[in-house]
Amino acid sequence: MIRLLAFDVDGTLSHEKNEISKPLKRVLGILQKQGMEMVLATGRPLVDLNAFRQKNNFYTPAVFLNGAAILQKEDVVTDCVFLDEKESSYLISMLRQKGYPFVCYMESKMVEFLGSEKRYAQIMGAHLNHEPELETLFNSFELYDPTSFEMDRILKIEICFEDVHVIPDVKEMILNHVNLHAVSSMGFNLEITSLSANKGKKLKSYAQDRHFKEGEVMVFGDGENDISMFEQFKHSVLIENKNHLFDYPTQYRVSSKEDALAEFLKDYFQIKEA
Repeated sequence: MIRLLAFDVDGTLSHEKNEISKPLKRVLGILQKQGMEMVLATGRPLVDLNAFRQKNNFYTPAVFLNGAAILQKEDVVTDCVFLDEKESSYLISMLRQKGYPFVCYMESKMVEFLGSEKRYAQIMGAHLNHEPELETLFNSFELYDPTSFEMDRILKIEICFEDVHVIPDVKEMILNHVNLHAVSSMGFNLEITSLSANKGKKLKSYAQDRHFKEGEVMVFGDGENDISMFEQFKHSVLIENKNHLFDYPTQYRVSSKEDALAEFLKDYFQIKEA
């Protein structure tokens, strides 16, 4: 019996305007009243994640920054997995030399490199059609200051690309030089974390701490950074994403049509709305 649902956010729970649709929200509310527990599993940083939780009044715990940390229900950040200081220092030097715009994410702080040009925000904004919700994230960026930057407190490094065709080559270059984990969650980025930090590992730890068995967890995702969840849990659901092509052999597959996830949950859990 499924007792815990783990949802990716972008492209899975939320498709437009940073919102959970009303039909999906109704179904989730019914499941929660029936005792179903839920957790988010996202690549988002804390500021962006909290904006989503507040807008949708959906205050579940969350695995965030692709498994580099956990946001507990009491809004306490735990289980942080920081990048190795030498590895991250080498990677940052390499990215600066190549001129790629990137951001270093800490627990609650984001430091943008090449920030005077705002290239990272410009590129991401262009790819995501300059959604107003992004301003909260972009306004929270701090510019790189070598006198105060904490190299040993980095949870994730994210690179943004104008030309998405270079991503495979850049990923190969990175993995040939540093022993880190690199995935793309949106088709135009690369997200770098420690090898011991991914959604699947962190979610497994979260579930075990709360005495859920592997077969009692169902995971939902739509992109490369969700593969670790699909590998870890047999009850897995791929949400098709109309904005970027991604495929993986999961147990279930849900179309990208509006409210398809709500219909899947209603059918699977035999929910009959009044």
